[in-house]
Amino acid sequence: GMHGGKMFLRGDGSGVAFPAQVTAKKASGKDLTEVKKYIKRYCKLFGCDESEILDSDFTVVTPNSKNPYKQLYVAN
Repeated sequence: GMHGGKMFLRGDGSGVAFPAQVTAKKASGKDLTEVKKYIKRYCKLFGCDESEILDSDFTVVTPNSKNPYKQLYVAN
């Protein structure tokens, strides 16, 4: 299960069947501030365009404290 932290998914999360024990929402600018340094490093290592990645939609997945233990990250 997901017991803490956050996952960032590039994209709007459509087509993903998120289970009840996680909450998925569109990443805000504040959320992206948390991961910019990792994206910057990734692009430096792999030679990709940082602005192209940051212009994408991101989805933030966090634990749903009201329902933490039913399944894993996605429905089977």
